Amino acid sequence: MGTNMDNISRVLQCSAAVGMKAFFDMMHNGPHKVILFGGACTQVTDPIAKASKHWRLTQLSYADTHPMFTTNSFPNFFRVVPSENALNAPRVALLLHFNWTRVGTIYQNEPRYALVHNRLVADLDESKIELVETQSFATEVRTALEKLKERDVRILLGNFNEVWARKIFCEAYRFGLYGRKYQWVIIGTYTREWWLSTNSECDPAELSKALQGVILTDLLPLTTEEQHTTSGITPDQYEEEYNSRRGGEYSRFHGYTYDGIWTVALAVKHVARRIRHIHRNQTISDFRYRDALWERLFLEALRNTSFDGVTGPVRFYDNERKAYILLKQFLDGREVNIGEYDSITGILDLTRREASLWNGKPPPKDRTVRIIEHSTVDITLYAVLASAASVGIVLASIFLAINIRYRNQRYIKMSSPHLNNLIIIGCMLTYSSVIFLGLDSQLSSVAAFPYICTARAWLLMAGFSLAFGSMFSKTWRVHSIFTD
Repeated sequence: MGTNMDNISRVLQCSAAVGMKAFFDMMHNGPHKVILFGGACTQVTDPIAKASKHWRLTQLSYADTHPMFTTNSFPNFFRVVPSENALNAPRVALLLHFNWTRVGTIYQNEPRYALVHNRLVADLDESKIELVETQSFATEVRTALEKLKERDVRILLGNFNEVWARKIFCEAYRFGLYGRKYQWVIIGTYTREWWLSTNSECDPAELSKALQGVILTDLLPLTTEEQHTTSGITPDQYEEEYNSRRGGEYSRFHGYTYDGIWTVALAVKHVARRIRHIHRNQTISDFRYRDALWERLFLEALRNTSFDGVTGPVRFYDNERKAYILLKQFLDGREVNIGEYDSITGILDLTRREASLWNGKPPPKDRTVRIIEHSTVDITLYAVLASAASVGIVLASIFLAINIRYRNQRYIKMSSPHLNNLIIIGCMLTYSSVIFLGLDSQLSSVAAFPYICTARAWLLMAGFSLAFGSMFSKTWRVHSIFTD
């Protein structure tokens, strides 16, 4: 490259105190540091990023995914690893792919997860996806899961760490929020086989059952594209070399670290070339802190970075990296790769999978499907019953006429003709209710239905009251005669 690079490293132990001491020691000891590479822990990255901008020093992180590091708050901070905000786009793409338009969310009430959730809510709204219920938790999740179940949420989007993930899915097992009716989509940036921890609050078999079918979004460790990178090797060749040297330890960020080193090298090369065009007698060795020119050159170099790395195309958009996102699904006790999402093109590719989604079964529905069926009375049956009721009305009318005409006859007079009339009228009303009870939308208009419903109730009630009341009166009269 034509530029010699001296590397000064410090192990910061994820401690803000250790990190800041190491940073100030490096800044006050020569030679001048042209760029910072790190850190990996937010509690160290945050104070160093805030302090380094006062030296007009550019910083590149290879492993810190916290969403708080935005270009507005940290203009000199770049990262070669995608932010956790980048995990939202594949989620939305997945929802749209399976036509899931009704979802609920649950997130851990901490800045790392709350910031990602806020961005997710905005993305859902932009994509016209209905957010039915949002729940956060700090110390317990039972109440949040109860609310989600009450609202009949079937597609659940989760943002929480792996400790809470185990607790949540144990509770989900107890609440029945798992299985073919439900689809969980959570972040997958956890440790390997995180579900096998002995700290789980339920039986491993129960946890595995609750996790069945869960989809996880994770960083893609290495691109699956078989192309030569800027280093001259393919991702497979790099992985083979990495595995031969790493020993027993494994880091999910190893590919991003490698691409980060190349990013730094190319940035330094760019600045070294640019400074010679501006000041012919200056080189990269003349770098100075708190110098606006050097700051501008390094910011320009990183913003113009563009090369093919082992993790995919390396470019920065508002100081952020857009990279490939891996989609996994928990099937039969293990995580299997089901697809990739290209953050640059916005394309979701579910063809690169190791197993069939949901073991070949259809995806869950995003809501309880309500099918409205119009039930109608069989016209033949109605005609028979209505005809029988009409015959009954005609016969009752004849009996009523006879009862009135011959009411003074001895046998009729002794049988209480007035009560007989009420019984007959009650029967006629009851017969009439049969005709009204059989009417439906195919035999009447919608406008007439309120009147028909009223007639149904009153005819049956009045008919039964008249007929039964009169019959009871006659029975009571006979009872009184024989008991006196």
